[in-house]
Amino acid sequence: MNAYQGGIIWHTQGSGKSIVMVLLAKWILENKPNARVAIVTDRDELDKQIERVFTEAGETIYRTSSGQDLMSHLAQAKPRLLCSLVHKFGRRDVDDFDAFIKDLANQPSQTVGEVFVFVDECHRTQSGKLHRVMKAMMPNAVFIGFTGTPLLKKDKATSLEVFGGYIHTYKFNEAVEDRVILDLL
Repeated sequence: MNAYQGGIIWHTQGSGKSIVMVLLAKWILENKPNARVAIVTDRDELDKQIERVFTEAGETIYRTSSGQDLMSHLAQAKPRLLCSLVHKFGRRDVDDFDAFIKDLANQPSQTVGEVFVFVDECHRTQSGKLHRVMKAMMPNAVFIGFTGTPLLKKDKATSLEVFGGYIHTYKFNEAVEDRVILDLL
């Protein structure tokens, strides 16, 4: 069982969530010698963007090609920093999803190190089946959700239930005051 707790980092759109991911991943990897960080997105262009932001920040990140590729790399000590699409955790041939989750939970994937999973745009895909698969496959991982989208009441409750409380928030008015973003007129 991991001693760390996940949660949500809610930073308004345009305020630099990707840079926060880079800095947090860098800090974790520098300060926890056994840590691994996997960044999970829900769209190919976001996956490419994450790879580009990390690379431009001087961090080597491995972009997976499949769910099997992701899990095989997490079963090794390196690379310590990976990115993947959430859809790579899905399977098309599952008829009884609850039985599938139970099987995964009974035989979770082997991962090396302390795994921290950063889920970008966590409000979109993480309330459903794919998040349950990730949790079943990596039961000891720490899941940190990132979003900047104003959440509907139902989405907010679901996101808090899935990830835990807010780790940090940076709201629209704060970003405007800091001149990070422009105000809407």
